Amino acid sequence: MKNFKQTFIIILFFIGLTGHSQIAITGFSNYAMGINTNKNKDISVELKVFTNYYFVEMPIEANVFYNFETKEYHRFSVGLGVNLSPFRGFDEINSFVLPATLEIFPIKNLKKIALLLELTPVFRIEDNAVLRGLIGIRYTFDKK
Repeated sequence: MKNFKQTFIIILFFIGLTGHSQIAITGFSNYAMGINTNKNKDISVELKVFTNYYFVEMPIEANVFYNFETKEYHRFSVGLGVNLSPFRGFDEINSFVLPATLEIFPIKNLKKIALLLELTPVFRIEDNAVLRGLIGIRYTFDKK
């Protein structure tokens, strides 16, 4: 299992290297913050930090998303990820997640700002599965 975790993190890192042209920052309603790569490509990577925990227990979540075609006012993405607490040690995974994200562009000519709705089944390793909902605002830094 240890080799799987290390391999998964390395794969996420190299997938993230391909998304260098655009970075976005997201602030979520429940003390979480995310940074992700280019959502205009088919595959993107997101890293979330949940800050309402003690530092040692702070969970970090890495997700790989498949992005469907961007429409005029929205974009839909589905993903797969892992949630772990790296300051406790990389040998312990908290949960696996399957996030589904709807990004809404409220201002037609300003697609840098988006409202983000995320619904995520969380499959905890030592507990039952739960359904997590996140609401956030995303700002995209692009080269334009």
